[in-house]
Amino acid sequence: METPPKQIPETFSVEQAYVIGMLFFLNLWSLVEPRVIEEEQKLGTYSLFFIEVCSGDECYAEWNEAIHRVLHIPKEGQRLVQLSLSEIFLCALEFCKLHNERYESRIAYAVHLLESMQKDPENYKKEWAVWQDVVEQTVNKYMNSNEFDWSDELPTWPNQKTDTSIGDNS
Repeated sequence: METPPKQIPETFSVEQAYVIGMLFFLNLWSLVEPRVIEEEQKLGTYSLFFIEVCSGDECYAEWNEAIHRVLHIPKEGQRLVQLSLSEIFLCALEFCKLHNERYESRIAYAVHLLESMQKDPENYKKEWAVWQDVVEQTVNKYMNSNEFDWSDELPTWPNQKTDTSIGDNS
């Protein structure tokens, strides 16, 4: 007999939110790849982001920075923070924007996609289904993961902007 799915909590820890964000990008790649195939063949930055960056363990600091930009809570104050799913989505979008800065707008479609999902959810049902599936996967399999590296530091990127404020997210 299969175990019934667990109830989705109202909030998630930074570590759990990180798992949701990274799994979302990994699972979203199959929908993104056909839309950026020409650009991907030239530059390779989309697969680098969606597959390499989001499956590796080297972007904890970027996740902390995304949370800082969205919630205005510095990394040092994030250990006990609980995030709603809408806040996690905003952090995922900001995480994308951080990498877009790093790659000098070479993953602009990823940012555009998440912004479009937010503004017009009805036209992005497949993408939102991926989000929902990832949330359920996280709740059922990864809620007790404690592998988040709080000591990770932001890398120094070429052309890195020093202004960490974000625009209107409404």
